[in-house]
Amino acid sequence: MTLEHYYSMEIEPPSLNVPLARKERWGLLLVLVCAGVTGVAALFSPPFALVFSASSIVGLPVLLAVMFPSPISARLSAWGDLGRIVVAGALFGYLALAKKVLVPFVVVVIEHALGFV
Repeated sequence: MTLEHYYSMEIEPPSLNVPLARKERWGLLLVLVCAGVTGVAALFSPPFALVFSASSIVGLPVLLAVMFPSPISARLSAWGDLGRIVVAGALFGYLALAKKVLVPFVVVVIEHALGFV
């Protein structure tokens, strides 16, 4: 290989038709499924639809955070077992708070917004 040929070589490899940016739409699909289930449930059991929608509003952010890791989770995973314990504690703490406080609060807000109260 001559020196001219070496310098004329391309720096980037040929395209492998693999996108560099992820174009996953699982989060949007999950929100649409929850909205669809709520809509269908409202036809058969409005109280269930009310509780399911409140649970979706409270639970989807956590589910999306678990499905799509953030930079915080990368820092916590660098801590090893201590990071896993912190994540598990935060998750269980949020679920307990959601069950006892957040879901009932969101149910009341939805009832008030729809004029059920």
